[in-house]
Amino acid sequence: MRLLLTVFFLLLPASLWAACTGTDLRTALTEEERAGFEARIAAVPFSGGNHWIARRGSRTVHVIGTLHINDPRMARISADLAPLVRQADLLLMEASPADKAAFEAELGRTPSLMLITEGPTLIDRLPAAEWEALAAKVRDNGMPPWMAAKMRPWFLALSMAFPPCLRQDKDVKRGLDLRLGEIAEAADVPVQSLEDPMTIIRMMDADPLEEQVRQLRAFTALMGGGTDGFITTVEAYFDQQALYALLLSERDFLQSGALTQAEREALWAESMEMLMDQRNRSWIPVIEAAEGDRIVVAAGALHLPGEAGVLNLLQQEGYTLERAPF
Repeated sequence: MRLLLTVFFLLLPASLWAACTGTDLRTALTEEERAGFEARIAAVPFSGGNHWIARRGSRTVHVIGTLHINDPRMARISADLAPLVRQADLLLMEASPADKAAFEAELGRTPSLMLITEGPTLIDRLPAAEWEALAAKVRDNGMPPWMAAKMRPWFLALSMAFPPCLRQDKDVKRGLDLRLGEIAEAADVPVQSLEDPMTIIRMMDADPLEEQVRQLRAFTALMGGGTDGFITTVEAYFDQQALYALLLSERDFLQSGALTQAEREALWAESMEMLMDQRNRSWIPVIEAAEGDRIVVAAGALHLPGEAGVLNLLQQEGYTLERAPF
C-alpha cells in the first residue's frame, strides 16, 4: 500500500542506510515508459520542487515538502532551512510535536483503532490459501504472522510498507517535518497542526472491517515487496520529483490483478481523494487563519503538486508562487 507510505519517511545512520539497498524503479523504465510518465508529470500543476514561496500582499508562506523518514541528506537540508523557521511567526505541520504525542498516547489507550479486538482475526477472515500467502509476506518482512493476524487491514498494510531495514533505527520517523519542529521549538516559534492527527486514522478505518479485508487482497501485491519501492520514493524525493514515485505506485497497483480493473481504478481514485485532496482542501482555511505574515508550512511532498495540491489551492486564493532552493 505505497500510497499510504509514499505519505510517511527521514536520517538513518550511514551503516543502517547501507542496509536499505535496492533499485530506483525509475532506472528500469523503457524510453517509452519514461516518456509516458514524464508527459503525465508535465501536465500536473506544480509537479516538481520541495520548496515554494507563496506571496500575497504583506504575507509570505514558505511551503516545504517533507519526507517523513530519516536520511543522512536531511542534516544539510534542515540546516539550510533553519534560518527560515527561526524567523517565522508560525510553523504549521501536519501534526505538531504536542499533538503527535497526544495522538500516540490515544493510540496506546485505544488498541481497537489498530487491532481487531473482537471477532475472528485475519486468519479466519481470509481463505486459507490467501492467508498463507499473506503470512509468507509477513514473515519475509520480519513480523510474526500471529501479530499480523490481529491487525486491522489498513494498519497491516501501513506496517508492511516499511522495509525491515528501517526498523533497527529508533529515530526512523524523525523526518524533515519533525526536524523543523525541533528547530521552531528551540527558537520559541509557535508550532500548530494543520489537522487533528486522528483525522487520517478515521479516514483509513472508515470502511467496515469486511470491506477492509476485501481491499486488503488488492494491496497484498504491494506489501512486503522489498526495498525497491522505498528506494524509489526516497530518491524521487531528493530529486524533488515525489510525484514520479506515486505514479509508479499507481501503475503497480492498477496492474496487480486483484479485484477487477474497474474496482482497482475506483479504489485508487477514492484513496487519493481521501488521503490527499480532501486533506489539502481542509488545510487552506487553517493556513489562511494563521496569525502573522511569515508562515512556514511543512507537509509531505506529495501534498504540494496537482490540481488539488496545496500550491495550486493557494494560487486560487490569490497568492503568487515562486519555486525556491531546497
